[in-house]
Amino acid sequence: MNSISDTPSIFTIFGVTGDLASKKILPSLWHLHKEGRLPKSFYVIGYARRPLSQEEFELKIRTSVEHSSGGAVADDTFADFYKMFVYNQGTFEDAGGYESLAKKIQEKETEWGVCANKLFFLAVPPSSYEQIFIGLAAVKLNLPCGEGDLGWSRILIEKPFGHDLQSATELQTLLAAYFKEEQIYQIDHYLFKEIVQGIENFRFSNNLFESTWDRTTIERIDIRLHESIGVDGRGSFYDSVGAFRDVGQNHMLSMLAAITTEYPSEGHVSTLSIRKNRAEILSSLKIWSEEIVKQNTYRAQYDGYQETEGVRKGSNTETYFALQTELDSPRWAGVPIYLEAGKLMPEVRKEIVLTIRHPGACLLCEAGNHGPNLIVFRLEPNDEIAIHFWTKKPGFEQILEERVFSFFLYEKKDRAPYVEEYAKVIHAAMEGEQSFFISAEEIQALWKFADPIESAWSKNQVPLETYAQGTLPHPELLASEKVHMAENWNQEISFIGLGKMGAGLARHLQEKGWKVNGFDPSPESRASLAAEGVKTFNSLQELVAQTPHPRLLWLMVPQQVVDSVLTELIPLLGKGDTIIDGGNSPYKESMRRYEELKKHEIFFLDAGVSGGPSGARYGACIMVGGQRVQYEKYEMLFKDLTVTNGYAYIGEAGAGHFAKMVHNGIEYGMMQALAEGFEVLKKIPMGIDVHKVAELYEHGSVIESRLVTWLSSAFKKFGTDLDSISPTVASSGEGQWTVDAAHELGVPVPIIEGSLNFRKNSADHPSYTGRILSALRNQFGGHDAQSKK
Repeated sequence: MNSISDTPSIFTIFGVTGDLASKKILPSLWHLHKEGRLPKSFYVIGYARRPLSQEEFELKIRTSVEHSSGGAVADDTFADFYKMFVYNQGTFEDAGGYESLAKKIQEKETEWGVCANKLFFLAVPPSSYEQIFIGLAAVKLNLPCGEGDLGWSRILIEKPFGHDLQSATELQTLLAAYFKEEQIYQIDHYLFKEIVQGIENFRFSNNLFESTWDRTTIERIDIRLHESIGVDGRGSFYDSVGAFRDVGQNHMLSMLAAITTEYPSEGHVSTLSIRKNRAEILSSLKIWSEEIVKQNTYRAQYDGYQETEGVRKGSNTETYFALQTELDSPRWAGVPIYLEAGKLMPEVRKEIVLTIRHPGACLLCEAGNHGPNLIVFRLEPNDEIAIHFWTKKPGFEQILEERVFSFFLYEKKDRAPYVEEYAKVIHAAMEGEQSFFISAEEIQALWKFADPIESAWSKNQVPLETYAQGTLPHPELLASEKVHMAENWNQEISFIGLGKMGAGLARHLQEKGWKVNGFDPSPESRASLAAEGVKTFNSLQELVAQTPHPRLLWLMVPQQVVDSVLTELIPLLGKGDTIIDGGNSPYKESMRRYEELKKHEIFFLDAGVSGGPSGARYGACIMVGGQRVQYEKYEMLFKDLTVTNGYAYIGEAGAGHFAKMVHNGIEYGMMQALAEGFEVLKKIPMGIDVHKVAELYEHGSVIESRLVTWLSSAFKKFGTDLDSISPTVASSGEGQWTVDAAHELGVPVPIIEGSLNFRKNSADHPSYTGRILSALRNQFGGHDAQSKK
């Protein structure tokens, strides 16, 4: 028994004589009726400006139902359905029309003896919304007449939700003026497609995939909406929006959200958490400058489009687009996302394709191609989920062949277009289930991403190409990335130094598909990494001897021992090998080492690594100095080690370590200001909870930062008094180097120098400020902070 079956409900369709009602809404009501999913007491009021007799209205509904059903409908069956309908003539501006509507509703409520639920579907252009809101409010139909499951009033509206961010914001403000959030149901019908809804269950109900459903396993995401039809019959509308605003800014990004959203973290899954998580992942879409739009987008128009009725001559509207984007999210950073949609394509193909990172090497096979695994969620030409994998071909030879495991949700011939989706839309709205309806926050995120693209296109920053009808454009941006992971799987890197930072970097790269070797003087460090699949060696000689040339070696050792390591390494290495010093070395020493290694024809890069052990493990920030050509050769390495946009070529040899040195000097000053400020907060006798203050500063304040987050974590771990923390603050040298460099350059740095002097004097002058600094060093760097007393 459905929960809505015993709740008397009245469904009003504004624009009932239009295409949306005829092709989608009325057939969906027929489907719900046949499935027994309408309330026992259900009344449908069709509202439109056209004068129609009840007989003409009946014929219109019958025609719509029979067209969607593919044939005639029995008279008695249709009569049982049609008895629920009544027609109400009125314009959207006419107060009399709303008074007549309210009267019909009141008469039916009197007949039923109950305050009925009311659902209003606006199957009209957005330009009519405001008049309808005003008209409903004038007769108080926007207000609920009961509480809970009875007597509610809800409104359903279709995309487009504005034509840019400003108009979308104005629409949300308008809606909020007449309806509460729980009354508003904004439809993107793609979220009601069975395959799209099934993604959630496929992911979250199967540990088989969800535990690695992220950048470590998924190499790229492709979303395609290819249509074989043109824009005939929709010329005027389509020419005002184009392919991107028609399907890209909404449907395709909603599909992307379904693929990438996080599972709600609280104990139960709620409507609020689902919509919040979708909004958060969409908000992480990179917002582009015009220059990036030029690089990452392509648009085209099919030949003959401008001869379509309703299309402007000389139209600059795209009927095909492609773009590459990325999510600025820890889970998905670095995964390229490709959106592609168009009209008059060679075939209908609507799908999401996930490409799994591929080892490249054809293990245990003698011959045959070996491509990456794919997971495909296909909407058309069939509703199916397909997984592409490799297995041994039967026989004596070790030859691989591709197999596809797939299952169809249902046969296409059994479905009428849009009917089941809109039936679920109506049913969910009556149930009060908002999970798959678009929130105001999602709409805002969608337009923030779309507006820079539309703006650049309107200025013709991306030239409009053309393509022949029935052909598929092949923009260069859809090709695999310049450096494809499959081509780099066999590339090796050897880490020398497997402490907290070195081990974190090694683990990170191993998960990204690199072959990782390692050496450390500590047998315990070697054993720990070896247990996780890193190939470790007992000596530098052994490591170099068993690593193929040209070698790539990453030093992650204390700056005091870099020279001794290089002295041992140089005789073992060959011409063309590359050494990257990723530790905190003085920049002048890096310049000297570059020149020294150059004499031996060994390449050298200096990399300043920020982010502490957690950054090394899950994504750091890296500043690189040295020869640009060597940087470009290993750019994929830096990309794989960092967060989104977290690496860059800084300049010639020493520049990477110089930038990191200045970074650390700035860090000294920021930490000092934070520590001093919190000692002031602690000292004033007002009962201030400094932990709560730190948590508050983390959310929207001007000083919101990772340092504040780490301070909050320190208070949580050690208590706000920090009694167990040493007031003596260690200094690792980079602060002094920064001050020395500033003096050489004639640049005054009183804040950084003052923070350095505080640390030097902290042993003789213990303070709460010192305890905060020690606690912070513990949180981001894992440094020992415990008091020795």
